[in-house]
Amino acid sequence: MIVAGIAIAILLGGLAAWLIRRARKPKTLMPPADITASIKSRGDASTSLPDSARAELANNLVTERLWQLAFAAPPEAEPLEPAHARVRDAVFAVLQAERLDPKYFPRRPTLMPQLLRAVDDPRSAPDKLARIVAHDPVLTSDVLGLANSPIYRTSPAPIETIQRAIVVLGVDALRGLVATAMLQPVFRATRSNFPRFPRMLWERTERAARAAELYALKALPADRFEAQLLILLSALGPLVVYGAVLDMYSQRPQLAPNATLLVDLTAALGPQVSLRIAQQWETSPRLVAAIQRRPNEALTMALCAGELFGTLSLLQTQHVITADEGLATANDIGLASAIVAPIWERLTAGP
Repeated sequence: MIVAGIAIAILLGGLAAWLIRRARKPKTLMPPADITASIKSRGDASTSLPDSARAELANNLVTERLWQLAFAAPPEAEPLEPAHARVRDAVFAVLQAERLDPKYFPRRPTLMPQLLRAVDDPRSAPDKLARIVAHDPVLTSDVLGLANSPIYRTSPAPIETIQRAIVVLGVDALRGLVATAMLQPVFRATRSNFPRFPRMLWERTERAARAAELYALKALPADRFEAQLLILLSALGPLVVYGAVLDMYSQRPQLAPNATLLVDLTAALGPQVSLRIAQQWETSPRLVAAIQRRPNEALTMALCAGELFGTLSLLQTQHVITADEGLATANDIGLASAIVAPIWERLTAGP
């Protein structure tokens, strides 16, 4: 335990030092036209890496561009002033404390254990799922809303009941929709500063969950639900960082939040916080390993590819990249075209 604690301290200290160095350098947002070329050059330089690692490299770059867009970070960022550096240090202290502060970390949804038990018993899963959803009218509404959204809807006729959703979507897809609907309220903006961020994060999460499910359908058919759940868990970290940073700024009302610092902290701390939430919620070792981006865990690729597809498709809707650039980037991570093309087509289909 002592050795592990020292290792963690060294790692966190290194991360803090990286952020400090990064904050001292003026930064320019990457022009949209250069995003795809930059990803491809990085991918070409790392062809010896596993596909999941190449997907993660690409996803890190496009995700940071999404955060820049969501926070409206200025094209030219000035070096971080001491007052903002103190905010950064306070956020590190809160989110990397040994004991998690419940003020910042979301509680596991009450119905989540029931959903996980239903997953473990596939023979009775349809009935259990229907009962879980039926007990909560708000959850029912959210599930049906997701089922009828453009990225999930596969038939002209609307889905009006949970039973119909089971028939049309299948039990595996419905499990993921129920989990997604359970967490949807967490992402609803309640803050006046940068309210665009939680909205864009949620839309990316919806798209990424669908992409991860479609990837798993081809590559890991028994893990469709787990692939979707991974995306949801991974999205919680950036949301917690966003809340913690704005809370620290609220304690300093004379100081306007620094958009570039929000981008940097979200990118740097988001994955760490997601991991801690997954561990706190006592998720399976496989899910924890995937959130750690371990290349030997098959679900890691579902997470990395799902987030990459979700981010690219959202950037395309925001006119940051074209559909052709997004598809080219998705093809560059090493997946077969037979997997990439249907996912991209689903995510970019019109209403």
